[in-house]
Amino acid sequence: MTTTADTTGAGSTIADDPIPDNEAQTRIVRLFGIFVGSSYLVYLAILSPSIVSNTDLVAGWWTVPAVAAVFGPPVVLLAASIVRRRDLARMAAVTSAVGYLAAGLTWLIAWNHESSTVPLWYSMLPAFAALAAAVVMPARTTIAYLCAAVVLSCTTEYLARPDDKAGILPLSIMFTLSFSLLFVAAGVMTLRTARLLDETRAGTYAAAARTAATLARKSHRTKIDALLHDWVISTLLAAGRQGNNDAVRQQALLTLDKLDTQPVPATMVPLRAALTQLRAGVHAVDLSPRVDATASPESAALTIPADVVDVLDAAVSEAVRNSMLHAGADAARHVSIRADVDSLTVDVLDDGCGFDPGAVPPHRLGVAVSIIRRVRALEGGSAQVVSRPGAGTAVHLAWSAPR
Repeated sequence: MTTTADTTGAGSTIADDPIPDNEAQTRIVRLFGIFVGSSYLVYLAILSPSIVSNTDLVAGWWTVPAVAAVFGPPVVLLAASIVRRRDLARMAAVTSAVGYLAAGLTWLIAWNHESSTVPLWYSMLPAFAALAAAVVMPARTTIAYLCAAVVLSCTTEYLARPDDKAGILPLSIMFTLSFSLLFVAAGVMTLRTARLLDETRAGTYAAAARTAATLARKSHRTKIDALLHDWVISTLLAAGRQGNNDAVRQQALLTLDKLDTQPVPATMVPLRAALTQLRAGVHAVDLSPRVDATASPESAALTIPADVVDVLDAAVSEAVRNSMLHAGADAARHVSIRADVDSLTVDVLDDGCGFDPGAVPPHRLGVAVSIIRRVRALEGGSAQVVSRPGAGTAVHLAWSAPR
């Protein structure tokens, strides 16, 4: 099935709402959930013999609830991560972290002071419990949790398998902590990097929005300045020089009419000039694409705001440039421009390697900002990207005159 990224509707892929809030962090957390849950399942299979052997060390009431508390929540975390249930996954991560500590503390109560030659199954999992904690806890809290989990796991292992060497427990704690810290710290830094990426992306969008607002205010101020200079000030000067005569009164009425009139839209461009600009924009990037421009008989009188033509020109150029970079050396490109009575549509097509719009990394802003959001910002603008691996890419851009 072809992957479609439209500009309307919720739940679409990255080219529709290219970069949802916290998407980088959400993806990493989901991968964490899958990794941690899968690891627990693997270790459950590996540790099953130890779980059976260790039952002789504790009271009969401990083993089944402890196994359920340690391995149950990670299985829920795995399932919730696969089906993208974020709230359930976070709850399962919290329960995984709490359940591990609860099982260790209750082991100290249930232990019957017997010794074992088989490793204690509980002591094998502090790093995975800390990774689950990292999903919902800040970095410092996660490291503190890891320390507590390591101390508890090493203590239970030491009690279950005593050794007459002095200082073996501190050495065991230090070794386990240093070994586990490598993986937990890597996970914490990965989550932190994802959060920084989200913040940087949000800052980029905010800066772009501020720039657009500044340009809009500057354009509006220029129009107001021209109106004041050409009409208001001229009328006041005429009144000061000529007094209250018919010519001044007529000019004052015209000035009031100008002030009451809605702002004139941006400079209008004839359809032929717009088609020429779009065609030139494509060939400025790549001379190889075939560019077909068609206009219905009803579109002869169509005029398009200059800023609309400029935005479509920039978006089409970016789409062609992306195709050149990513579609493959042998890809053929085709640009189709169609004009109707009140609309202009541009399609940029290639038969290259294609891609999955939903898999585009959040930091890649070419499609998200330079094409999709740029056209969406237009009144009457719409955009759509259709692609899948091995099936080429189609970028559909359109503008319709407001009614």
